[in-house]
Amino acid sequence: MNKTIFISGGGTGGHLFPAISIGSELIKHNFSIIYIGSKYGIEKKYFNENNLKHYLLNIRGIQRHISLNSVFINLLFPIRFILSYIKSIVLIIKYKPKAIIGTGGYASGLPLIAGICFKIPIMIQEQNSIPGLITRKLNKRTKKIFLGFKETKKILNQRSIYTGNPIRENLKKHDVDLSKEKLGFNKNKKMILIIGGSQGARAINYYIYDNIHFFKKNDFQIYWQCGFNDLKKISKIKDDTIKITPFIKDMSLAYSAADLVLSRAGAISISELSFMKKATIFIPLPSAADNHQEINSKYLEQKNACISINQDNLGKGTLQKEILNILNNKKNIEQLEKNIEQFSNKNSTKTIVNEILKAI
Repeated sequence: MNKTIFISGGGTGGHLFPAISIGSELIKHNFSIIYIGSKYGIEKKYFNENNLKHYLLNIRGIQRHISLNSVFINLLFPIRFILSYIKSIVLIIKYKPKAIIGTGGYASGLPLIAGICFKIPIMIQEQNSIPGLITRKLNKRTKKIFLGFKETKKILNQRSIYTGNPIRENLKKHDVDLSKEKLGFNKNKKMILIIGGSQGARAINYYIYDNIHFFKKNDFQIYWQCGFNDLKKISKIKDDTIKITPFIKDMSLAYSAADLVLSRAGAISISELSFMKKATIFIPLPSAADNHQEINSKYLEQKNACISINQDNLGKGTLQKEILNILNNKKNIEQLEKNIEQFSNKNSTKTIVNEILKAI
């Protein structure tokens, strides 16, 4: 009996890590998982490092900024689209998967579309409060859609199910003081974790860099994931209380040690921070598709579960004011921690997999 399932998605950690979580749980049910991603996403390195069976499509998203390079990339899009679609068909013919699960990103859509043509059950894990393009277009053709936000059900068909977003299987809560000490921080001082998603966030990086005196003056320690693109610039800061890294492998330790987190508002970041019960200031990415990051964070802010600050307001002193307001008042920290935890669904991955098993 063929027990192969395709999981397509990637580009960023927000699409990749749900795919890995779902795949890991399906393997426990004796399924063979084949991941499909893009040659241009972070999944290429991740799949190879973790020895996961995979195929990479020569597809990348439409470039929205204007430059000679982006124009060239966009001109190649139709050719890459056709070739990637053909490769998806070839893979389906070769492996005859029982189902195809999409987790978003520009590598997600073509295997799903090809699956429809072969009458293979397709399912989508939609992380954001506003459904992405693939989810909207394939809404009526999917067997099931697994939602990260309850509110999204109002937009999609009756086959959509609120499950919460999958989080990394190895994400665990540790003691705050011990975590600080393991990372080389002083357990008696406040520590701020700065994360900009799997690839860093330039606007946040540059703001912190230009205003580093504020953090030093207030004796705040910083654990700073700046991404690879800005590492050279950010690494010019030399201070024992500021630890800079392009990528954090042990997020359990990083989250556990933090008194406050500054983060983009991707759906998976929100889910992980909810699970870890962390006071958070979200700075949504303005260029996110359909402005979903701002909508994500504003939804939580309405429930007093976070602080949301627009990137354009960073230079107006708003961020510094909110940091002081939170870290100088224990009650504010505790209230944010309590409220954000309500958005955590600890069994989301198992719920999704149980629904997949019912559908196939």
